[in-house]
Amino acid sequence: MRVLIDEGMTTFTKPTGIGLQGINLYKHLRKYCDCDLTDFWYLKLVPRIIRRFCYVAIINIQVIYKKYDVIHYQNGYAPLTKGISKKFVTIHDLGAFLFPDTVPFIWVKYNQHSIIKALERADGIITPSKAIKNEILELFPGTDSDKIFQCNDGIRDIFWNFQNDINHLRNYNVKPYSYFFFLGSLSRRKNLKFILEVFIKAKKQNLINKETLLVLGGQQWWGSGDFKHLLKEENGIKTLGYLDDVGIVQFYKNSKALIFPSLYEGFGMPIIEAMSQNIPIIISNIPTSIELNGNHNNQMFGFDLDNESELLNHLKLLDKDHEIIRSQLNYGDLSNYRFDNIATEHLKIYNQMLNRSK
Repeated sequence: MRVLIDEGMTTFTKPTGIGLQGINLYKHLRKYCDCDLTDFWYLKLVPRIIRRFCYVAIINIQVIYKKYDVIHYQNGYAPLTKGISKKFVTIHDLGAFLFPDTVPFIWVKYNQHSIIKALERADGIITPSKAIKNEILELFPGTDSDKIFQCNDGIRDIFWNFQNDINHLRNYNVKPYSYFFFLGSLSRRKNLKFILEVFIKAKKQNLINKETLLVLGGQQWWGSGDFKHLLKEENGIKTLGYLDDVGIVQFYKNSKALIFPSLYEGFGMPIIEAMSQNIPIIISNIPTSIELNGNHNNQMFGFDLDNESELLNHLKLLDKDHEIIRSQLNYGDLSNYRFDNIATEHLKIYNQMLNRSK
């Protein structure tokens, strides 16, 4: 089987969630089949405002002459044009429909159009969680459920055998086990204004140690203006910007807990990454996080959106007793998140759809 992974345009930037999944899927798929990865390096020469339109035009042309059994588009778009390849599309979430006020208007319109057309054009749809598959079938009841497959996101290889190191912490003047950690885009959808206000309140009310920090890893994105005034070290908030994988693992491993307070997610990659480092996790009770928690012995500390008292209680408990709680955690088997297993699961899905068309 010949497979092309099209992960969008992140090969020439600093890849985050979707890009990292696509690149690592490619790295492991090529152990089992003839697999290539797209590289749109030349698009960095194009003004940012029109890159997406150029990308769409290019892949609509490429699909006509690319000779693959499967082309798997990772970023929710399927070309209009036809070729010999079966088209697979990963739809990571339906935030553009369910939480449109958390992303820019033009992004909402692009994503809504892309997803609707992908559901029509793709031979197979892959979602990272059952919750997203259910949302697709609820919002678009005419969709053929037999062509939608659920396949987890994966945990990158570095997370499995990493030896603890605190060099990155020293570089940022952060001490081990002195902080709560957040990883993701600093954006409105991540519910950061709420978490920052509650954390600052916990410090003012002496519910947590006055030296405890909230460390934020990730780049500022749309909506960060809502809470930019709170991102001050005098509030116990430290922002790190983009982190490489070594830094990410170190900050997970040496934290009191991961805080994952999102309003909405398609999966929740930081949750499975944090589980691999056996640290406590605070989650907002949204469908995908509840799904992951239920799959792993309900070990996480959930709070309902906007429930300040629940979150304050979790911060107080984990600030004081994180070592005891860590020693008692049992997230169960995480091997299904290894990328070798993710890759073989994708191969099964590709073969299933190819066999149907014979």
